[in-house]
Amino acid sequence: MWYFQGREIIRKDIISLFYASLHLDEAGYYLEIKGERERLEVEDTVFLVQGAELVKHSEETFVISLNDGTQERLDLTSFRIAEGNIPYCLVKGGRFPARFLRLPFYQVAQHALHDEETNEYFLLLNGKKYPLQSGA
Repeated sequence: MWYFQGREIIRKDIISLFYASLHLDEAGYYLEIKGERERLEVEDTVFLVQGAELVKHSEETFVISLNDGTQERLDLTSFRIAEGNIPYCLVKGGRFPARFLRLPFYQVAQHALHDEETNEYFLLLNGKKYPLQSGA
């Protein structure tokens, strides 16, 4: 949700403009519109993964649905489980972190396999193993 001066912004055209104008650098999130920058206060991430589906065409891939109304392929190399067992990945070409809501995380995790020798969980897609590892 987007807020300005404590009030929720509900106009879809303004929210769409914000998503299109969003940037992230070492100092945090900001909007850049017509050459003007405005820093944002963000509690965790701007993007949330609201859905995940395993799609099998010529290749297997997870397609995730984001809170901005878009869908994209899940980059499993960026998937991590952070402190508090909260899953994240990178979205928008690796430019932004996204936090998984509970349901989409379960939609991915239900496909996990367990390696008893190493006691690790992983996903196996297209013959490639993707560890489900914790990271800070």
